[in-house]
Amino acid sequence: MSGGIQLSSDMISDIKAVITKHDPAAENELYFMQYLSAVTGYVLAHQDQPGMDKKALLADLSHFMGQVLDQVEQDMKPAEDAFGVWKPSDN
Repeated sequence: MSGGIQLSSDMISDIKAVITKHDPAAENELYFMQYLSAVTGYVLAHQDQPGMDKKALLADLSHFMGQVLDQVEQDMKPAEDAFGVWKPSDN
């Protein structure tokens, strides 16, 4: 992960446990992701730095989520070993 962010299955499970403690329906993965998005919007709404472009930051965060998605999916793919059959040419 870039930027020093370290994700792990344990950390995600811990976050999910906190959310499901407050709303058992968050056991559903898609519902859980809605909570994660809502938390981001909530925290961003409370930022009060002068001149902050919240919509641009939100777009940047969305792009970052896409990068994480791509990286994690790539990491989940099994390694492709080189395999083939060599045949000599008829020359």
